Amino acid sequence: MNMQRSSEHIVPIAAGGPSHVSTNQFANYLPDEILLEVLNYFPKGAESQGQLAKFCSVSRQWYDVGIERLYEAPFISGKAYDLFYATVCPSKNLHIKRSDLAGLVKVLDFSHLVHQGSKAQTARLLSRTQQSLLTFVAPQASFAINCWASLSKCHKLRVLDLSLVSECISYQSLTQTLRQLPELTELYLPRCSSRYDYNDTKGIGTSVKWPLQLQHLTLSGSVHGKLMWDMVVQPETFPRTIRSIALSHCPKVSADEIRKLLKSLGDLVTHVELVGLPAVSQGRMNGILQWAPKLKNLTIATDYIDMNFGHMPDKFKASMWKLAQPLESLTLATSGQRDVDPSRAFAAVDLFSLIDERFLGRMRFISVAQSTGWAAKDDGAEVEALEMLLHELDKENWDMRRWHYEEFLGRYEGVSWGHWALSPKGRTMRAKLRLLKDM
Repeated sequence: MNMQRSSEHIVPIAAGGPSHVSTNQFANYLPDEILLEVLNYFPKGAESQGQLAKFCSVSRQWYDVGIERLYEAPFISGKAYDLFYATVCPSKNLHIKRSDLAGLVKVLDFSHLVHQGSKAQTARLLSRTQQSLLTFVAPQASFAINCWASLSKCHKLRVLDLSLVSECISYQSLTQTLRQLPELTELYLPRCSSRYDYNDTKGIGTSVKWPLQLQHLTLSGSVHGKLMWDMVVQPETFPRTIRSIALSHCPKVSADEIRKLLKSLGDLVTHVELVGLPAVSQGRMNGILQWAPKLKNLTIATDYIDMNFGHMPDKFKASMWKLAQPLESLTLATSGQRDVDPSRAFAAVDLFSLIDERFLGRMRFISVAQSTGWAAKDDGAEVEALEMLLHELDKENWDMRRWHYEEFLGRYEGVSWGHWALSPKGRTMRAKLRLLKDM
């Protein structure tokens, strides 16, 4: 975006009517409302950061309008980290020199850092941005015990992502910090091995006080054994707001532990993700729809299920559609298990049967990773048939105004599903099947 003040980019103002254009008068001022509208056309992300910086360099007015957008969620990587740190922390001592720009930062995403920065700098950045920070993604190498104190003062924090942290963390430090974050809604635990006191008689079930607004929890790393058991036996420690839970990259967690955890939270959880669980064998997750009866969104590796996934009753048929499972979105991946029996593997034909019999009669979105090999079988004929069935189901639900289309009962009379699917709202609500390259 070129912000140079040249005659090519400045619109001349008409001084004497349409027939006369002044060549020495220019529009050197635009209302703030117009500048804000211009900012709406900047895409969010790293690609627009340089353009935003040029926008703020045009004039003092443009700076005042655009600076908040520039620092709200900065993209930080490589050499940009040093510049950002020097701007937000001009002095090690806050009382000597502070930066007003620190109060504009709402997102600190350090996921793109490799060796930049130090643990002390991370703690200092958290301290300077504590009044405005809403999201924090911890760096891989520069997050340690000295960061917890600063993190606990970010009382407005809503998203805490520790998934990349490579240094062993203490659950005691984690729980003490969580008690100070009342507005936290999403928590992602690190994949690294974490210290858990097996001799602690209270355990995490009684010592952890999950934030009252917590909606999503990702468990990773060494969440197994006594740690998992302490959570299972104390389900009341989870807030009633919890709706989503993920277990990923947990090398030792067992299928039985997952089953007990989901059953203890079954009345609350609507979204579940299970990937990267090498200790879970084929078919052990077949009953997940019964363990979490309100499940609407499931991401799972096909390595953990087989042809009996869902446990559909033998006598179930399409006329029993009112008893359909609430599952609406299914994402299928692979975890690279080596002991999978191909003759028992969950295949496209098995999913076809579950939908055709309307056992999964609310299904709307299916995503299949290419690593499953579904698209390669019979030149993808089975996947194409599955997509056609999904559209057929969606048309049936539209015509009957049931499930997610119930809100349109008495509306759009005479509008076919085909026309509805092409409308702006229809494009977002209609059923879709996607093939994912990597997952």
